[in-house]
Order: sequence, then C-alpha cells, then structure tokens
Amino acid sequence: MVESKPAEELTHESPIAETCPIVNAIREIGGEWKLIVIRYLAEGKQGFNELMKTIPDVNSKTLAATLKYLEEKNIINREVESTRPFRVKYSLTEKGISLGEAITDLKKWGEQWVGKTKPVKSAEAMGHA
Repeated sequence: MVESKPAEELTHESPIAETCPIVNAIREIGGEWKLIVIRYLAEGKQGFNELMKTIPDVNSKTLAATLKYLEEKNIINREVESTRPFRVKYSLTEKGISLGEAITDLKKWGEQWVGKTKPVKSAEAMGHA
C-alpha cells in the first residue's frame, strides 16, 4: 500500500523552482492579459482607449490593473501628454522591448499549434536584434 504525503509537504514549493528562470519569468509576465498587452504595445505607443478597442474581451478594470502592474515591473512606460484634455500613452521600456524575440517565438508556436494570429513585429523591427 502506498502512503500519501501529508498536505503540508505537497504545498511546499521546491527550492529549485525559486531559482528557475522560466518559473520566475512566468511569474513576472504570465497570466491572461500581460503578454497580450505587451504584444499590442510592441506595435507602438497606445492610449488606454486604443488598447481597450484593440484587445478583445478585456474590461477596463482588468486593463488598468494590468497596465499598472507592467509599469511597476518596468516593462512599460506611462507617459502623460500635456494636451487638453491630457492623454496618457503607454509604450514598452527596454525591458519590454527585450521580450520581442520571445513574443515572436510564441507567435510562431501559436500559428503552428493553435491557429493563425495577427502579425507581431519581429524582434529586429522592435529594435532588438
């Protein structure tokens, strides 16, 4: 008869996971909306309303929270334009731009295994060669 481990042992996180770059990257940019926002900002600066129109099925509360998180993680810039009425534009930081190759690879994977997607600028076109 096989004994099962107590629940407290099952919930303990592996020390290897704490140092795994893939686990840490997924923690930073994983989730339903983060990569999608990054993907659309790879096309250039966009305002909140532009992103709302472009990203299917996102609601304003979720988009605002996602933008705030990505700004806190230094993946996107938030720039307030001094126009009347004022406008806020979002763009990728150097850290965000450096995701270009990974996003291109995800696009290729998605095309092969999931289905066709809207074109994403290549890493080179995003300034990351």
